[in-house]
Amino acid sequence: MNQVKGILLLICAGAAIVLSLVFYSRRSLIDVQMPLVTKKMVAERQEEIQKKEKRRQNAQQARRRAELEERLVSCNVDEDCIIVDKDPCGCLRGPEGVTAINSSLSLEFSRLMEPVFAQATSCPSVASAEKECSASAKAVCQQNICKIAY
Repeated sequence: MNQVKGILLLICAGAAIVLSLVFYSRRSLIDVQMPLVTKKMVAERQEEIQKKEKRRQNAQQARRRAELEERLVSCNVDEDCIIVDKDPCGCLRGPEGVTAINSSLSLEFSRLMEPVFAQATSCPSVASAEKECSASAKAVCQQNICKIAY
């Protein structure tokens, strides 16, 4: 049995030698076509990947912000809602300066508005007389959304 195994190994070794001689006996080199990749192409591809990742991150942040804004105004009863300034000038800016939100999410609202409040702003000198800024304005829950009622 060992002799048969030895003969088979000898035949395989001989075949490998013959095949390698046939392979290496070619007079011309094997022509291999490879695309030319330049540093510029690599840089452009990396830039494209970075832009794609930035767009994905921006879209994800926009979704999170939209979800937070939706939660900020959701409510069940009038007591859930409060009127807050969404502009550093508040009612001095007019009705655009205030909004109604869920009181339990006021900290999240403050974090969301930090960039707006961090900007230097000059406010009008007279407060708005619009309904949203009147003394009778109050935050109410209408159809599970916080709104300002007059």
